[in-house]
Amino acid sequence: MSKTNSNNGELSKNKEYMETKNNNLESGKSSLEAADFETAISETHYGKFNYFLLLVALPACLSSQFDTSTMSYILSSAECDLNLDLVDKGNLNAVTYGGMIASAMGWGYLSDTLGRKKLLMYGYLLDGAINIFVSFSQTKISIMIFKFFSGFVICGPFAVLMSYLSELHGKNVRGRIMMAVGICFSVGNVLLPFIAWMILPLKFEYVLIENLFEIHTWQIFLAVCSIPPCLIAGILVAFLPESPKFLMSQGRNDEAMRVFRQIFSINTGKSPDSYPIKILVNEVKPIETISKIVQDDENPRRRDSQFVTNMKQFSVMFRKPHLSNSILVYVIQFGILFGLNSLRLWVPQLFSIISEYETDFPLVNNGGKGADLCTMMEAKVNKSLLMSASNSDLVVDGFEESICRDVTNAEVYEKAMILGAVTMVGYLITGSIINAVGNKIILIIGLIFSGSCGICLYFAKDSLSTLILSSLFVTTSSICSTALVSSTVSIFPTSLRTMIVSILMMFGRIGALLGNVMFPKLMETGCLPPFLMVGGTAIVCGVVCFLLPRTIKQPLK
Repeated sequence: MSKTNSNNGELSKNKEYMETKNNNLESGKSSLEAADFETAISETHYGKFNYFLLLVALPACLSSQFDTSTMSYILSSAECDLNLDLVDKGNLNAVTYGGMIASAMGWGYLSDTLGRKKLLMYGYLLDGAINIFVSFSQTKISIMIFKFFSGFVICGPFAVLMSYLSELHGKNVRGRIMMAVGICFSVGNVLLPFIAWMILPLKFEYVLIENLFEIHTWQIFLAVCSIPPCLIAGILVAFLPESPKFLMSQGRNDEAMRVFRQIFSINTGKSPDSYPIKILVNEVKPIETISKIVQDDENPRRRDSQFVTNMKQFSVMFRKPHLSNSILVYVIQFGILFGLNSLRLWVPQLFSIISEYETDFPLVNNGGKGADLCTMMEAKVNKSLLMSASNSDLVVDGFEESICRDVTNAEVYEKAMILGAVTMVGYLITGSIINAVGNKIILIIGLIFSGSCGICLYFAKDSLSTLILSSLFVTTSSICSTALVSSTVSIFPTSLRTMIVSILMMFGRIGALLGNVMFPKLMETGCLPPFLMVGGTAIVCGVVCFLLPRTIKQPLK
């Protein structure tokens, strides 16, 4: 009995203290002013810790980039080994996005309730393990299955990474950090074709068990690209702290303060005790906290489960003002990735089609230079249909050709490297103007411009014009996708941020999946439809972006 009375007395004192503290804060009588997140993170300064963050972001971004892009580079070299037609190629490009779509909601919920660091670390390590099975799969079906699970796993770390990086930087540099993340992805756009250029032309084959377990060059390429970045990212994340913004949103201010002091000490070289901020604002409402303590103390059976509490918090996104904003960003991201990843993942194949056409018709069209892209695509479609119908040889203009022939022309990968380099330059330029221009203006202008480039691909006459237009389209669309994510993390509060970003990327990946399935089917109907699809969608999204709120240097909620 005395213990119960003592607990009630302490609870009463705590309640009185919280009420007095709140009254003092409201009247300005507090001797120590509590700092909000933006003030606290700005006092940590920018230095070695932030550079290490970007170092960790590189393999993390490469993991996500390689998971979604490696298939597009093996389609030509694995065409014969896996007996692929155009639809199979579209499915291989799209299946990773199917896994991402399936897990988007779950990853967002776990991150916003359990934290960022653990999900990043375990997510990357698990994805690396799954990619071992992807690399040594022997059939297109087994590749699709393991790529689905790879997408299922990597979806979470990508969305968590965006929230995590934004929550470790102040509002003055947050937009630039998102562009720096884009540069990391563009490094992947250069590195991936470079690795392909180094490995795929080697024509390595090793037969361990005839028709059961064989190692080809394209499998080595998958292993080199997919496994090391995931493992490196998972290991490096282990050395990072939990997001202080997340800790503050959970009422764990003591832990958040330790993180701030740690970052301050690393960046400045000073003692953690010299960190100027002494008190952090309580982002959990005191009255709600006390009510929960009373409820838990008086009747433990009435205690809400963590799941029920989080579901109540999750329901906020379906009310004003978050509902309209969330629907808006979902629609825009769907359209951006519908066009971007449809064309981006087919660019290596388009270059391969050009190279193959020039090989098949060396005399008829002067090396293919007299033909436009549509003629080359039509020849590839016809050839693919014939390959599906027969395994015999095909006679083209008096020359006997094998229907199935691996195309690993080094020029294909060189053009892809140029495209990646253009994307990197685009991110560097955007990063220097993002704070002055803002994400909204970049989205509007960028999407309308990229959509115009996508439609103009229909009129491309050779590989050079195809390279220029596809580079401009992919660069501006990629920048716009990153700008939209940057806007999203500023629009929504911490308790919803990763969930919203996860759903945002889920809608984008639905668009990417549909685009990759539709693109080869539209190629079979004609040349204009696929380019009209990717270009027109981008222009429509650019117009819709006029409805977005402005987020220039907005503090995190």
